[in-house]
Amino acid sequence: MSRWSTSSILTMKKSKFKAFCTPITSSTEIPGLLEDIFKLDKTVQKASHPLMYAWKTTQSNLTDKQGKSAAVELNKLVNLNQGFNDNREGGSGLRILGMLDRLHLVNILVIVSRWYGGTPLGPARFKCMSDVGMEALRNGGYLGFKGKWTDCSKVRNQR
Repeated sequence: MSRWSTSSILTMKKSKFKAFCTPITSSTEIPGLLEDIFKLDKTVQKASHPLMYAWKTTQSNLTDKQGKSAAVELNKLVNLNQGFNDNREGGSGLRILGMLDRLHLVNILVIVSRWYGGTPLGPARFKCMSDVGMEALRNGGYLGFKGKWTDCSKVRNQR
């Protein structure tokens, strides 16, 4: 199984939110990783919106003059690919993708699950999604790099 980082469960008006994130290097990894979530946390299967997600990948196998793997921070993005899935929660995947853009993170998949509590939350639901997404990213050690793009697939190797 992949290196998953998770958030705690956030509850607002009986709706519950939880986020998961893992480094990736290609969008071809995503279908298998989505299946892994159901093994990692069996309660996700019962969520109203189990798999709202966004991802970004870029070429990261660049090397420096000594032939060593490039650092965690990237100056430029090569062959950028990105995508999202709302899982019937309009705008959710795009909001998660926007968060990755603002944080300058690449080679990462972020998934948010929501268990609907019976009370519509309106725009507040997007803040809940961002809050748990940020917590999962923080728990994974992907935050705190300044200015440049962070290659999340190399963070664990560097810290």
